Amino acid sequence: MDDIHYQRQAALFEQLPEQIDTAVLTPSESLHYLTGLTMHKSERPTLLFFRRKKPPIALLPRLEVGRVQDRLSSEVRYFTYQDSDDPIEAASKAFQEIQTELMEKGSVAVEYRGTRLVEYQLLVDKCQWSQLQDLEPAISALRAEKDDSEIEHMRTAAKIIDGILEETIEQIEIGDSETEIEREIQKRVLDSSADRYSGGIVTVGERTALPHTTTGTQKVADGDLVMIDAGVVYNGYYSDITRTVAVGEIDEELRSIYETVQRAAQAAREAVSAGVPYQDLDRAARTMIGDAGYGDFFPHRVGHGLGLEGHEPPYLAEGNESTLSVGNAFTIEPGIYVEGLGGVRIEDDVVLTDNGSEVLTQTTRELIHL
Repeated sequence: MDDIHYQRQAALFEQLPEQIDTAVLTPSESLHYLTGLTMHKSERPTLLFFRRKKPPIALLPRLEVGRVQDRLSSEVRYFTYQDSDDPIEAASKAFQEIQTELMEKGSVAVEYRGTRLVEYQLLVDKCQWSQLQDLEPAISALRAEKDDSEIEHMRTAAKIIDGILEETIEQIEIGDSETEIEREIQKRVLDSSADRYSGGIVTVGERTALPHTTTGTQKVADGDLVMIDAGVVYNGYYSDITRTVAVGEIDEELRSIYETVQRAAQAAREAVSAGVPYQDLDRAARTMIGDAGYGDFFPHRVGHGLGLEGHEPPYLAEGNESTLSVGNAFTIEPGIYVEGLGGVRIEDDVVLTDNGSEVLTQTTRELIHL
């Protein structure tokens, strides 16, 4: 295991109260963050126990041992079960062998967001801890402050999707369907250095007024807006960008809406600074949109954290009084959506570095006319 992963595990326990001696993780992005392990959830229960001053313990199917050995220290203790066994029963029996030594202290931290009921049931059935605590606040605090290597991966992911988006926009023609446009993005991702396409949404015409929908079959016509929300994953790290472009001459109100969203996005980006509450970024954009008379047409938060997941803490929304710190990476994506007319969203990826705010996505924010 790399030094950085040992450091992250040590930092995790510095975040946790002293009475918590064990942190339990299942296959997840947080497990990858702490160990470099990439494992997917399956029908086979898998639990890894990280302990404050003792080697980790792994409860997992035997066929996964090799994968874990490649990433974790040789001191890890393994409790395994065969694939021919009933996985729940076998995992339960294996768990009985380790529960006594894991009960030395009165509480354990479990990542609620990443733990399924099947693994959680093993914990509550076989252990009599006085309480289970949520690991999420501690692990999220660590993951929210990206180091230099993480930021560099995100820069690359942003550069890749910038290039793909620009090429795709250039080729949009009247008669193209939403599905065909997204398929062009997917093809370019396959030919890029990205790990994979992280998903997206393409909407056309009045469907651009649907902020969160699925790509459909609507075809591009003269006078339409086309909204493209897309991203890629590079070395495990996400990019996420949205641009809205015009095909021919668009309705004057749509042009005004675009300019309002453009100003709102700029205001939120300019508000980025260490110590600023997350909610202030939302307020900066929302004030611009409200002053233009479209406050009721901006239904979502202004942004979300970005990293090993496409959506992760911090969330840039009203009520989040926590403050920005160096290493935070997030989107800024205000939008206005008017049913029966259309919508506009402009989304960028931003990271706060020692040198200030850095906007990772660079595709033009000026209205493109095709």
